[in-house]
Amino acid sequence: MRARFRGMTLQTLLRQHGITTIKELTQRSGLSRQQNWRLWHGYDGVGKATALRLSERLGIPLDELIRVDPVPAVKRSRTTPPRPRGRPRKSPQGHPSTPPKEQP
Repeated sequence: MRARFRGMTLQTLLRQHGITTIKELTQRSGLSRQQNWRLWHGYDGVGKATALRLSERLGIPLDELIRVDPVPAVKRSRTTPPRPRGRPRKSPQGHPSTPPKEQP
């Protein structure tokens, strides 16, 4: 099998070697589920240490792993503010957190 490396992602390379799911990659590689997810989707590149580990555990030649192109991660637009999480906080008694104004 002759692999094409230009524009090849790690996901494509792994599928050529019979690894079709992130779960299977996690079980065989020994890396964390989160790290495997990020590698699979191209958010993280394959560094030297990771390439060596994947080569040893998965049996994929090291030169193929080094040539994999990372997929650039999509960044969130900064034009919209982040959504607030949860409900607004109230004091334990249900009153507003600021004291009432003093009356003269």
